[in-house]
Amino acid sequence: MRILLGIVFMFGAALLQITLVTRITLLQGVADLVLLTLIAWMMQPGTKPDWRWGIPAGLMMGYASALPDWVLWAGYLGAAFICQLLRRRIWQGQLLSLLSITLLGTLTIHLVTLVYLFMSAHPMDALEALNLITVPSMLLNLIFILPIYAIITELNRFINPTDQAA
Repeated sequence: MRILLGIVFMFGAALLQITLVTRITLLQGVADLVLLTLIAWMMQPGTKPDWRWGIPAGLMMGYASALPDWVLWAGYLGAAFICQLLRRRIWQGQLLSLLSITLLGTLTIHLVTLVYLFMSAHPMDALEALNLITVPSMLLNLIFILPIYAIITELNRFINPTDQAA
């Protein structure tokens, strides 16, 4: 049941990402609502942090993106793997792990995309991409992660009232 709920939450986040969140930009960076939902869901007490949560997130965003599916699939799998590792290592500092996973996950997805674009016929200046896209996206993701986490936590408490252990 938790797996189905997580996929439904990520699907809703993908719809909001495609329709609404892309309009909120800082320079050329955009917040990644699917990544933030993935991180917030994996940080919930009843959810087992597993790298396989990146598969549906990558497939949803790969379907909506102009990039090949495997690029975003690899990026979201990497972000989910980082979340799995850091949740096991930093289990008491939840805010610290939430912020660090957000930064590292954003960096992972952007690096995978940049490497693909560099290897294809669309090379970009790495420093320009970092300054105009990656850093503003990280800042937007850091701004949005706390409200997203609070919303996912309240939905989790509403759906599963037995998982009140923090």
